[in-house]
Amino acid sequence: MTGLITRGVIAQEVSVPAVTIGAYDYPPFGFAENSQQTGYSLDILKEAVRRAGLSFSIEDFPVVRATELLHGTPNFIIAGTLTPEAVVRYGSSHWPFCFETASHALLVKADSPYNRLEDIPRSASIGAFLGYTLKKHFTELGYDLQLASENWQVAEMLVRGRVEAWATFESSAYYLMEAKNIPLNSVRSIPIKQFPFCAIASRGTNPEVLTRLRAAYLSMEADGTRKAIRSRYARFLGADNPYSAIPKLP
Repeated sequence: MTGLITRGVIAQEVSVPAVTIGAYDYPPFGFAENSQQTGYSLDILKEAVRRAGLSFSIEDFPVVRATELLHGTPNFIIAGTLTPEAVVRYGSSHWPFCFETASHALLVKADSPYNRLEDIPRSASIGAFLGYTLKKHFTELGYDLQLASENWQVAEMLVRGRVEAWATFESSAYYLMEAKNIPLNSVRSIPIKQFPFCAIASRGTNPEVLTRLRAAYLSMEADGTRKAIRSRYARFLGADNPYSAIPKLP
């Protein structure tokens, strides 16, 4: 579903430019429901932009295209994982705030002989989707990744035995398994890494916009709004482990 545009105008000062929120499918952080984009990160971004007093639009993109737009589109904001690979890929993009600790894992079948990453031979087939942020990490370890265009396709690859492990964002995996009626007890999770999940603003974003977004998010933390938004998706996210460090602004 590409090209959906939803608009909401909350402008207070015409001197501050409008922002575009890039939405992409990465459930439970972003997904389509009743022909509208919703999800944990989109709810967080919309509330932060609203509190910042900015006018905005929401545009739906494939995940790879959304990350590409960080390089050249001014005042463009998405949410994503703050990994070393992402920092390199997004160049001089900005990270105005982080709101979650994301757990990355390898999912294997419940009867798999593997219990740790170290147990998995380099000859094993590991599946991931094209926009997955830790692709480089696994290839540097010597694994040959089997890539699919969408994350849910990798879930089906695991169930059908086409791959031995699924490299994924853990909460997204559980959401997709529920949506595909795959029993959650049919898999086991091997923890890999944890990273902050953050707002990411394009390199051309106005510094005033960045400052306003950060202040708006801090107010959401202070009054419990972030926690209330998170509670809508808690069954996929697990224990609340917010990322408290504040990234450096330019």
